[in-house]
Amino acid sequence: MNFLDNLFHIESIDEAENGFAALLCCNPRHLIYQAHFPGNPITPGACLLQTACELLQRKLNRPLFLKASKNIKYLNVLVPSEGKEVHFTFSNLVENETECKAQVVIAGEASVYTKMSLTFSYEPI
Repeated sequence: MNFLDNLFHIESIDEAENGFAALLCCNPRHLIYQAHFPGNPITPGACLLQTACELLQRKLNRPLFLKASKNIKYLNVLVPSEGKEVHFTFSNLVENETECKAQVVIAGEASVYTKMSLTFSYEPI
């Protein structure tokens, strides 16, 4: 399932030293929130991980396959609301012939939701 332009939509993507930053807005009417959880919706952690992957794929313009994840820390829940802005910041982005690595911080105006270190391969594992 593709979450960019669906669960989230991209407001902007800006270059940063050794990475990039993307500003996204939540779609609180997305079907996923009817199941997770009705009346008290929160964004599933797996959706945040998948969205980070999709952003990096778009940035690198190539398919990526999650190879390893380290230190995934879900620090606060992301409660969707109309126009809620979410920042995905990619740092320490390193690419070689077979894989890329990045540290990702997902945050809002007053909270950090998730921190993770990810390694992706360019070929299915």
